[in-house]
Amino acid sequence: MLLTMIRNLSLIAAFAFWPSLLSAQHSHGSTSLTPSVTFPQDDAVLLEQPRMLVISFRVNVQLLKLALYTDKNDWIDMGFQWDPGQSDNNFVFPIPSELPAAEYYSAQWSVVDENQRFMKGEFKFAFGPEAIAPSETIEASITRREDSEYGTPFEEFQKRERERGNPDP
Repeated sequence: MLLTMIRNLSLIAAFAFWPSLLSAQHSHGSTSLTPSVTFPQDDAVLLEQPRMLVISFRVNVQLLKLALYTDKNDWIDMGFQWDPGQSDNNFVFPIPSELPAAEYYSAQWSVVDENQRFMKGEFKFAFGPEAIAPSETIEASITRREDSEYGTPFEEFQKRERERGNPDP
């Protein structure tokens, strides 16, 4: 009798949690395409320039893109070339020379797994004795823009439209 009650409660619990189990299983697939490790870590502040970029995934993927940019969106050539025959879960790329001066750097990546699921993302970092976390630099630039006489991009659009004679843009 007790064993039957436990079995019935187990079945009820299984059916009650079935939707959450399915969603957890579904989300696991997409999170496996999110890097488990990056170096530098996202929003890191390092004392000196990193000598390499590292990106690791939980599953084997094809790395379609790994590009490095300055805070002004200037591309930095790292010599990355997509290799359709290479599938791995760990990628290490040396940074070939001294990086140009910037407040922070953004490493942008994209991958595809064996099931042709695509994912892209980025991680940002800064370095140097006076470096500030990229998130703080970005937040400060947004605040400066909002506090300036120019305002936000949308406010600037509205201002230009009014100057062109469109009273209600």
